[in-house]
Amino acid sequence: MSKRNGDRDLGMNRPILRRDFLNGVAIGVGSVMAGKFLPGFDWVTEAGELAAQDQAGYYPPALTGMRGSADGSFEAAHSLRDGSFWKNAGASLDTKESYDLVVVGGGLSGLAAAYFYCKQNPSARMLILDNHDDFGGHAK
Repeated sequence: MSKRNGDRDLGMNRPILRRDFLNGVAIGVGSVMAGKFLPGFDWVTEAGELAAQDQAGYYPPALTGMRGSADGSFEAAHSLRDGSFWKNAGASLDTKESYDLVVVGGGLSGLAAAYFYCKQNPSARMLILDNHDDFGGHAK
């Protein structure tokens, strides 16, 4: 289908009716007015104010109860860095497990790496490690 035929199929060749134009304007004006009366819409009240995602303290995982880093993850990493981890850790245990791919980080890149590796090697055994209690990453 050509671009011109696609536009016609969507109705782009028709004129905009006055009623449709006025309905669109009414939606815009109503949205601005709703910001003054409805909680949650207060970010639209003043032009030039920050949008909700740009305001200080906006971090969806915290707002939804997903806390990000699991308790103890920083302490374990710092003790490894400082050289005290192996003094307090138990002896290594050979689990006899074998993996074709170990991905460190269950964020978008780690999950994508695992997905594409699995696509090329469907029978591969993979292990994905992450220090968060949920997958998908926490990029800000």
